[in-house]
Amino acid sequence: MFKNIRLRTIIVMVSGLIGFAGLCLVILLAYTIQNVRSIEEGWFIYQSDRSEKARLESVLRASIGYGGMIHEFKNYVLRHEEFRMERVHADIGAARAVIGQYRSLGLSQAETVALEDISEVLEKYFEALLKTRDLITENATAAEIDKQVKVDDSIALRSLNTLRSEVIRLSGIVKAPRPVKGRIVANLRAGMGYGGMIHEFKNLVLRSDLPRIEKVQSHIRHIEDSIAAYRRLELSTAEKIALDDIETTVLAYKSNLELIRDMILAEASIADIDKAVKINDAASLRGLKTLDKEIALQVDALARDVGENLTFLATVVPLINWSVLVVIVIAMGTSVWFFQLYVIQPISTVTSLMNLVATDETRISIQGMERQNEIGQMARALETFRRNIIKRKAAEAEIRTMALTDPLTGLPNRKRFEERMDEAIQMAKRTETCLACMMIDLDKFKPVNDTYGHAAGDEVLKVVGERLSLISRDTDFVARLGGDEFAMIATVLEDGANAELPAKRIVDQLGLPVYFEEHDLKIGGSVGVSIYPKDADNADDLLRLADDALYVAKDAGRNTYRFAETAIAVQNKNTETQES
Repeated sequence: MFKNIRLRTIIVMVSGLIGFAGLCLVILLAYTIQNVRSIEEGWFIYQSDRSEKARLESVLRASIGYGGMIHEFKNYVLRHEEFRMERVHADIGAARAVIGQYRSLGLSQAETVALEDISEVLEKYFEALLKTRDLITENATAAEIDKQVKVDDSIALRSLNTLRSEVIRLSGIVKAPRPVKGRIVANLRAGMGYGGMIHEFKNLVLRSDLPRIEKVQSHIRHIEDSIAAYRRLELSTAEKIALDDIETTVLAYKSNLELIRDMILAEASIADIDKAVKINDAASLRGLKTLDKEIALQVDALARDVGENLTFLATVVPLINWSVLVVIVIAMGTSVWFFQLYVIQPISTVTSLMNLVATDETRISIQGMERQNEIGQMARALETFRRNIIKRKAAEAEIRTMALTDPLTGLPNRKRFEERMDEAIQMAKRTETCLACMMIDLDKFKPVNDTYGHAAGDEVLKVVGERLSLISRDTDFVARLGGDEFAMIATVLEDGANAELPAKRIVDQLGLPVYFEEHDLKIGGSVGVSIYPKDADNADDLLRLADDALYVAKDAGRNTYRFAETAIAVQNKNTETQES
């Protein structure tokens, strides 16, 4: 029956038992309450910064905002740089993964609708991305492309505000004893990213819409307010540097507004304006990541401080009790038993568990959750954060997988291929075996796209990915590098000649028809092969030689394969012919 007694009730009972030592017990009571409140405040801030919804909202804004989808998409429209398309792909994939994780949490109706709306807008940007690629191929100007790929962002912006309101409501941040750093950073990302400064700035360059300057300036003022609010808190050196970097970048955007105004009035071209006001965002993006990292470290430190306060409280209370109970021997036994069993032991247990949770340890069992007092509240909150840590680790693993995977075929992307190439070379070096780097390019793919549309092209790419996966061994590695380019790493080869069989299988498989709706699509494939260590002993040279061999295969009539040594021989022959 005593397990559910609250701490204040226990203290009052002990005070009544040793009433003639009332002064000492009043001091003990005041001290205990003060420490409990301090612990409650620290725990509140810990909960606010470790909130899973708050973290996912911030990650979502990072994925689609400044340095993310909208930033890269607008730059793709402005500059027609092909690599930005892959970046937008990756950012959209990361945003979708975050939304998937968000949906696994307990959601209100408003949050559910908001996530659906954001997903629909992401799909529209994905379609706009593909359309932009086609328009670039047709040599359309940035202004022409922008007019045709405009997306209504109002729904997504309203939905993001809904998510923010729900996070604030659930965490009770408005009642916090001081501003919460994690929320300030979320406000920074909102002001700088999607629907904010960078979004309006890029639209200003694209559309020469002078009234938009005021919108950019308004967002910059909000950003400056957020930076000022962050600076009023206790800062580490890394945070100061990060804020300086962010502020410097924001000031650069601010100072460029007048230049844009002048160039628009002078009827300068979009390309000239973009070139004149181009800003390197690396320092600012690094600063935002630094703030995220520092906040995580400080939250862990806060958890340790709360644990230390609990430990201190658990140590001091018995000492004071023993000093008072020396005078009253009978009351001493009762008091020690009461405090030891119902206060000190549970607090010590919670302290130990909290220190483990602070190190992201999840293989623990939380005791005392059934109690209807402060100990029970902390135990239940601790269990909630243990589960959130498990979900966060799973979410981080999923997000990393999405970042290394091609969203269309499900194969690893170029980044993962380059990592795997280095790993395979190291393994081949240790085992003294050979490996083959095979660069694969589809033949007759463009006519399929042009004749039957991108849906047919996407189906071809999916089927090719499946076929390459089927003919590869468990030790081999297949990836899509982008467009109609694929690659395979064949490992554990006793000799470079053993790579001929998989190369032939690839050519044979790619020569088979692909069925799309009622059409029999004819494609083919050319393969370039380089061998480690025969041709080269590093990834860069192997890739280059495989590419050279691929071009030789295409020159030889396509639907075939060539080894690097053949490519080298052809190049030497061409050189001799030119010299003669």
